Amino acid sequence: MKYLLFVNFSSGLKHNSEYNTLSEVCESIKQLIQDENFDIQKEKAPSVNSIKKHLESNDDYFNQLSNDTWYHIQPYPIFG
Repeated sequence: MKYLLFVNFSSGLKHNSEYNTLSEVCESIKQLIQDENFDIQKEKAPSVNSIKKHLESNDDYFNQLSNDTWYHIQPYPIFG
């Protein structure tokens, strides 16, 4: 299964990417947090296990950073 990561930056810029593993998604989110000059612990970067557990009972995962940038993770194919 693959995963889609959608990012909506507070500036209005949008970005999306496809990843092969949740580990890659988590690394991308950590990089996003670092690029925005935030602390990973303060922003509560998700772990692979926390995302996996959330996706077991939900269709997608959503989180927002302190500057109003938000990201959304969705399994792909969505109905696979």
